[in-house]
Amino acid sequence: MANPIDNKRAKIIGGAGVGLVAVVLLLKVFTGGGGGSDVPAPTNDFGSIQSTTTTTVPAPDIPGGSFDVFATKDPFAPVISIDNGTPSTPGVTGVTGSTGGGGSTTPTVGTAVAVVDVYDQAGTLVAAIRVGSTVYTVSAGDTFATSYMVVSLEGACAQLLYGDAPFQLCKGEEVIK
Repeated sequence: MANPIDNKRAKIIGGAGVGLVAVVLLLKVFTGGGGGSDVPAPTNDFGSIQSTTTTTVPAPDIPGGSFDVFATKDPFAPVISIDNGTPSTPGVTGVTGSTGGGGSTTPTVGTAVAVVDVYDQAGTLVAAIRVGSTVYTVSAGDTFATSYMVVSLEGACAQLLYGDAPFQLCKGEEVIK
């Protein structure tokens, strides 16, 4: 009879051999086994010569030769620009009281705006409005100092637009725009 220790050794070696065979079979099934292919190589109807064709795709037609670039909108700039062509104001009254085109027409940021006076001139209500150090004599509908427009004049008050932002000033009042 065989020694029980030798029998135990044979079982261990046999189990390891069966495990090794199982691993080899699983690898062969999952990896394809590395053998040849049963599918024949593709051929065309013209024989065994195969040719390749290179197709060149033309570049897209871009108007102007470049991509359009859109600028972002400045939230502090006026949405529309009103240009009447010729100034409709009777004249610009300077600080000294003379009529003429002197003074700066473009206000800077933080410029003081004040209604100096609202009065009747030949049947039309006009206002003397100071922007910075320049006084403008304007009536309803007039644009002055580039960014300002008189919407209406009533009593001693003026409804104005700075760009597209409305505001009201009465005689003697001043605001920073």
